[in-house]
Amino acid sequence: MKTKLIIFALIVLIVSGAAISYNLTKADESNFEQNRENILSQLYSAIEDAKEIGKYKCCIEPPCTMCYLGDWIWEDGTCGCDELIAKGEWDKVCPQCKKGIEEGNCKSEIGSCSVPI
Repeated sequence: MKTKLIIFALIVLIVSGAAISYNLTKADESNFEQNRENILSQLYSAIEDAKEIGKYKCCIEPPCTMCYLGDWIWEDGTCGCDELIAKGEWDKVCPQCKKGIEEGNCKSEIGSCSVPI
């Protein structure tokens, strides 16, 4: 009888541990997704603020994030890809903007959205 009780107690502990582990994993995934959503929301909000003061002149919609993050030739949260399109300087337009234009997301107000071949 003692052996059966010990085995039962062990099974309960194992099942409880698995359930707790499962719930923690789900909570971690939920936290990850919520954090990611918050960061992206803040990033796009910051880009909109930069656009309002004339520092972000992106040529696609939604705007690129590459330039804002400083992963291209621009610094301090700026983008000038739209101006580069107007000048025909396609070699300087960020890869994210080029891809957006190729996908039909161009919203350039001053340049042509035809990517030269």
